[in-house]
Amino acid sequence: MRLLASLALLSSTALAFPTILDPISAVSKVLSLTQDVSSEYLEIDPLFFDATTGGHRKRCVLHPVKEGEGFDDDNLIRAVEECGNGGIIRLPDANYTINSPIKMELHNALLSVSGFISFSTDIDNWVAKRVPLDFQNLALAWVITGDNYVLDGHGSGGIYGNGQVWYSWAKEEGNKYGRPMSFAIVNSTNVTVQNWSVIQPQFWASIVVRSENVLYKNYYVNATQYDPGAANHTLTWLQNTDGCDTYVSNNVTFDGMIYQGGDDCLALKPNSSAITARNVTCYGGTGIAFGSIAQYPGRTDWLVDIEMEDIKLYPSRQHQQQNGLYFKSWIGYPIGTPPNGGGGGLGYTKNIRIKNVEMKDNLRPVFVQTDLLYLIERQGEGRDTSLFKWEDIVMTNITGTSSDNRVVWLDCAKSAPCNGIRFEDFNVKPGKKDAKEINYVCNNVVLGGKDGLDVCHPSESKKEPWYERPHKALKEFFVQA
Repeated sequence: MRLLASLALLSSTALAFPTILDPISAVSKVLSLTQDVSSEYLEIDPLFFDATTGGHRKRCVLHPVKEGEGFDDDNLIRAVEECGNGGIIRLPDANYTINSPIKMELHNALLSVSGFISFSTDIDNWVAKRVPLDFQNLALAWVITGDNYVLDGHGSGGIYGNGQVWYSWAKEEGNKYGRPMSFAIVNSTNVTVQNWSVIQPQFWASIVVRSENVLYKNYYVNATQYDPGAANHTLTWLQNTDGCDTYVSNNVTFDGMIYQGGDDCLALKPNSSAITARNVTCYGGTGIAFGSIAQYPGRTDWLVDIEMEDIKLYPSRQHQQQNGLYFKSWIGYPIGTPPNGGGGGLGYTKNIRIKNVEMKDNLRPVFVQTDLLYLIERQGEGRDTSLFKWEDIVMTNITGTSSDNRVVWLDCAKSAPCNGIRFEDFNVKPGKKDAKEINYVCNNVVLGGKDGLDVCHPSESKKEPWYERPHKALKEFFVQA
């Protein structure tokens, strides 16, 4: 039947051949087109009919190696080489295991993953072979470049990062060297990531780098801690499990996302523009982050044309929601080196619009921080020196509760006062009543009378500082887990 179909196809396209083939030559030609070049684990169909496009395209179906016979790295790379340009790469089985970082290039291609691409637990190997990212001295596990491609997890597949070994390995150390992000969209245009899950990411679940026109549709991230040793730790060792970050990218949309973890649900890093997020629910972590930004001396960063709508920010069973809407920029001169040190960058925000946000028991519902420095032993240095300008930000219909006394904390720098920050229909109630003086704090904020900040006032109170990051006892979770 395959041969007959191929003959029919050949007949329909006969005019494309410079000479008319005799029947024997025609059969020989078809056989060469349909020759089985598949391996034990890779099925290749050069004339697969794609009902979604109504045409024929090459399809590769990859099956995992047998247990104990190695990893799937090489076979996956071969599948991409065969079908990554105009074709379909299908992974229909429950699990595929990768042991080393992978780079792949896709053009007009579909990568269909019904199960999970799992990353091995060989930490030493991953760190030694890491793919470096030229930002914050960070690393990547799976890098995808190209144009007009789709990653489809069908609601049942995606990535399993085996993150637990990484959480326990990093323990109390933020940004530990070598922890790789699960996957990265890099130097790409016209990309869709749909019905896709990242379970137990090693570090950040994903990042979009120097890319344009990227859509995340129905995206799920879950970083859960199962090590009982983390029960009493402030961050339950789930630091750096971001849902997704954007960096030097334009027109990136998140439409339907659920996150559970211990860090930024979404984070917009330097030079992100035309970013849209809607229908996003975050459990635990540090909320929606604008930044960090202005970390590198002399560089000009920006966040421009940002729209967020219908956002829910809740605590999880094992991690308090530490921040809600979190705007974070570095001090005005460098101390140390990235990722945990830095400072001295320039820049600005423009046209940031956020509406319909619901929070529950949030430690700092709205927080502008301009003295960022992750070197805890040097906290307080560089205060009021930031050169980054937070401006033109409108927050509309923000509701819910904080867990403590702070509700709005705009801690802007004397060197770069905040300007054009406006609240409309803001109704977030404090969870405590023992420090009313820090309910609404506006330091170095240019107020205009119609900004909804009438109750906001300067305060240098040291109560509830950002770097203590307390949270509720979570022992119960680990007993049940």
